[in-house]
Amino acid sequence: MRYTVKDMTMIGIVGALTVVIGYVFYFMGSFLPIPGHKFIILAPFLGFMLFIPVQKVQKIGVITTVSTVFAILMTPVTLFMGIAIFLTGITTDLITLLLFRDYKHSWKIMASVGLYPMISILLTFFVSYHFTGNAMYKLLGNWVHITILSSIIYILGIVGAYLSSKIIYNRVASRQSSHL
Repeated sequence: MRYTVKDMTMIGIVGALTVVIGYVFYFMGSFLPIPGHKFIILAPFLGFMLFIPVQKVQKIGVITTVSTVFAILMTPVTLFMGIAIFLTGITTDLITLLLFRDYKHSWKIMASVGLYPMISILLTFFVSYHFTGNAMYKLLGNWVHITILSSIIYILGIVGAYLSSKIIYNRVASRQSSHL
């Protein structure tokens, strides 16, 4: 996939800001004693951040590219986190390709970006279930709770993307058109 210099710059900035600002949201989530709440706090933020490059570039693969930058920046924290972030991006783009085929409408972008935090928690549960002795699964109870939590996270991811479209993207687009 070919990106312009502006696209690559924006993808890098969004990846870096996701790490820096995301740490604050992640830290806030640590005050909630219930498993999965970090993802609930991060979901609207991730939807908000990912909407910007996807709306601008409108090509399948942008989420993987942003995730790659995000994963590279997070791998020094832990290799497993970097791998999970990278796999979340790839999985989100594959599901987007299968379900939506393109990003020609804002609703497709919002629905796709909402998948990212949901897939993130599902991959976390998968890794927890298969590699760390089922610890997270035991904390939540069963797959019904995971399904409910995933649904809430998906909706919050869409809400974050919607807010990004209304707060950030419309302002950026209107400023760019006024400078032309």
